[in-house]
Amino acid sequence: MSDGDPDRDLIERAQAELPYGTSAFDELVRKYHSTIFRRAYGILRSGADAEEVTQDVCLSIFRSLGRYRFERPFSHWVSTVTLNACRMTLRRRAAEQRRRDAAGRERTPLDGPQPSDSTLRRVVLEMLDEIEEGTRVPVLMRFVEGFTYVEIADQLELSESAVKMRVSRGAKRLRALYEERVATAERKAAARGTDDG
Repeated sequence: MSDGDPDRDLIERAQAELPYGTSAFDELVRKYHSTIFRRAYGILRSGADAEEVTQDVCLSIFRSLGRYRFERPFSHWVSTVTLNACRMTLRRRAAEQRRRDAAGRERTPLDGPQPSDSTLRRVVLEMLDEIEEGTRVPVLMRFVEGFTYVEIADQLELSESAVKMRVSRGAKRLRALYEERVATAERKAAARGTDDG
């Protein structure tokens, strides 16, 4: 039992008021809104998607707060709900990408073997979409959000060794994808040079 949860009094007031009174719930949302948004943006890298996730999470809290039982800190619960909402968005993105690929659209190739930092970041985020979700989320949490392995394991309800394995596998996959893109860009550049000559 988390009797020391700093949000307990506020949560209990919100539970007593809902669904007809929302003053305590509104206070709870104000407290966590920016935290939820930052976390979602850190994973999704899209303001529009992060705002949509934030709204979804607040709605989930509204619907589920009456059943909340203080078995873990409220902040941890909010973080888990946020992560789950981000996972759904990532799945939706992957499905949309598959549809685009099926329609014959190609990803924007890397322009050359020496990309700028912004280009590299864009390409890395694109490549993350090509990694399976079970690996992608731990990689995002580790390298984009800066969570420790222990924190990731706790959030995803995995063992620390499983998280390390997934992050390592994801990093190797990213490296392979990047090297493949660089090689493709170099071949295209060489072909252009031959054509020009």
